[in-house]
Amino acid sequence: MSTSRQLSESRAIPTKTVLINDTTQLPHDYCTTPGGTLFSTTPGGDDAQFEMDI
Repeated sequence: MSTSRQLSESRAIPTKTVLINDTTQLPHDYCTTPGGTLFSTTPGGDDAQFEMDI
């Protein structure tokens, strides 16, 4: 049985950075990276990164 594969073009995920002043401004479903970056994705697949203004 042979398997046929079709290559597709890769595209960058749209990203925006959001400056927050308080952790209550984070969405309920945020995640963190090992480096400490906070991020979340939207239903449309956009990636939002959050930066804390201390």
